[in-house]
Amino acid sequence: MIDLSDFYTTEPPDEEQRRSWVGVALNSPAHSNGPTLADSLTSDDVVFDVIEANSGIAEKNLAITNTDRALGARVSGMIARKYGDYGFNGHINVNFTGSSGQSFGVFLIQGVHLRIAGDCNDYVGKGMSGGSIVAVPPEGSSFEPHENVIAGNTCLYGATGGKVYLNGRVGERFGVRNAGCQAVIEGSGDHLGEYMTNGVIVSIGQIGRNVAAGMSGGLLYVYDPDDSLRLHDDNKENAFRIRAPAAESHLHTLLEEHVEQTNSPRAKAILNNWAQALGHFWLVAPISEQESDKVRIPEETQMADPATPLMARTALQTLLLRPKRSAGGWGGSVQLPSRR
Repeated sequence: MIDLSDFYTTEPPDEEQRRSWVGVALNSPAHSNGPTLADSLTSDDVVFDVIEANSGIAEKNLAITNTDRALGARVSGMIARKYGDYGFNGHINVNFTGSSGQSFGVFLIQGVHLRIAGDCNDYVGKGMSGGSIVAVPPEGSSFEPHENVIAGNTCLYGATGGKVYLNGRVGERFGVRNAGCQAVIEGSGDHLGEYMTNGVIVSIGQIGRNVAAGMSGGLLYVYDPDDSLRLHDDNKENAFRIRAPAAESHLHTLLEEHVEQTNSPRAKAILNNWAQALGHFWLVAPISEQESDKVRIPEETQMADPATPLMARTALQTLLLRPKRSAGGWGGSVQLPSRR
């Protein structure tokens, strides 16, 4: 038997000593990469004044490259240290042009708003609790945004709040462990909404397989004109057509905000043809969300029309039959049947 007792201590740690390293390594030679783009935010006099006064607006325009990582974290930390997550009443608006490095908008906090004309790497909005992130193609772009990637993989990992509007497609695992962020995207790779527990994601472009794997909360609105949605077994019976007035209003508002923020041609086209486009949306709502007014049909609506089911799920199962298992689908993904 190996004696491992020397690896353990029975004495509690000295809390003062344990915390003494915080902030020290940041400016030490071993951990310094020299001046960074984040420094231009934290050292800016106008930004500093807005944070100190807890009011007002600071505006900055900056170029960004893919070596500029974790933009937003340091200024958010300055604010959180002084006011906590939700006590800041000012606004710091930063407009970027170029291609961001990883973790653009990581740990973003209330009152900090990042906008980029260009594209983003992986982990956009990771751990954000507030604020907003907007990404649009560079000015003068001739391609269709919903057919081109604007952000990488694993965006919104563990986010608890804030808003994100991305005028383009994203990579895999968008919204993984999302716990409260609201986002609109124009398509994604595989595993959309994986392990999501709260928040809302709207996708108005083509998406990959294994949607909503492990998703236990929150809502996904998926535009699916080709009837190609492939859900993981976890939520294969939790996809509904949008019949509740609250869900229709909710989705319409999110798309209007997306247009306002990004001028998205795809979202504009959907809104301009709303009566027909609405029928192409699925609402993926796990069991925990099914008492929500977004899923449950109001009693007065049912009384006015006895044919209206109490839940949109009943309508889905009655009109479209149960989802059919796809051949060779990974992880029990399913192909929802055609409406025709």
